[in-house]
Amino acid sequence: MAELTIGRMAKLYNLHRSSLYEAVAKGRVSAGLNANGQKVIDTSEMIRVYGPVPNDTRHPTPKKQTPPDTPDSSALLDELRALRAEIASLRDEVHQLRRLPPPSTPEAPKTDAHATIEPPADNDDPHGLRSLARAMFDAAQREK
Repeated sequence: MAELTIGRMAKLYNLHRSSLYEAVAKGRVSAGLNANGQKVIDTSEMIRVYGPVPNDTRHPTPKKQTPPDTPDSSALLDELRALRAEIASLRDEVHQLRRLPPPSTPEAPKTDAHATIEPPADNDDPHGLRSLARAMFDAAQREK
């Protein structure tokens, strides 16, 4: 059966938590610990000691009521037929639109995804990084 914390079990049986803690302390009700370290009581143990769960009269189950303005089944069937007819006409329209040629678009400049990027000109070295790299490369070549 299900294990509930002492607080939840007390609410379920309309008891005070302290009464339930006292029953556990005196050994009338056995309790264990759950994975979170909270004291829990098995439902079967509560049924053994206190009997079945009492009916909660504070929150009665609402009776199912049908709204007074519920349409009858013939009106619903008529609405369903009208919706199906509308869906059929929309499908026909989509079918006709798919037969049309695609709209023309203004030509955009074509870009080649595999185009190589041109290296900048030799004189385009504002920070002197290329010249420094070349000097280091030349010095390494001379040492060999």
